[in-house]
Amino acid sequence: MSDDKKTQDKAFEVALATRNFEIELFWKRSVFFWGFIASSFVGYASLIKASSGLSVVIACFGFVCSFAWALVNRGSKRWQENWELIVADLEDEVTGSLFTKRESKCKGTSWLSARNYSVSKVTIALSDFTVLIWLALIVWHVMRQFCSAQISESVVVLMISVASIIYAVLIAVKGRSSD
Repeated sequence: MSDDKKTQDKAFEVALATRNFEIELFWKRSVFFWGFIASSFVGYASLIKASSGLSVVIACFGFVCSFAWALVNRGSKRWQENWELIVADLEDEVTGSLFTKRESKCKGTSWLSARNYSVSKVTIALSDFTVLIWLALIVWHVMRQFCSAQISESVVVLMISVASIIYAVLIAVKGRSSD
């Protein structure tokens, strides 16, 4: 084997390992942030009746953690895509079209059949939705504290339910893989 071929094989091996490492880090970072976010939800729910002021502080913390999670998800996705491009550039010479050529096994239209969704895009959408939940809770507290006109709780529940359904549909439409 020539030195160029060895170098190319090694570059492919490193690029593939780094890509896999980035995917692993994506999930580890999500678990890290979810520890703080889940704790914030529990703290918020525990304090909402006893101390509205403290529950707003917890909601602000949850908002900041969720916002940081959304940004970190995007950064992780960027690095994953970077290494996927490097793998794609090298793979034809090393393994052929092992990763870039894909044939769908399932052509069915059953609701249980496989779909071409990007796991990381759906996760990014979930992190954005979590940010919106915290933001809505903070706005709701501020409005209750400072606005004389009160919106009924049933209207708020209806608005959040409709917004959640619309957001879920957007995830289904926009969360597809680009390949």
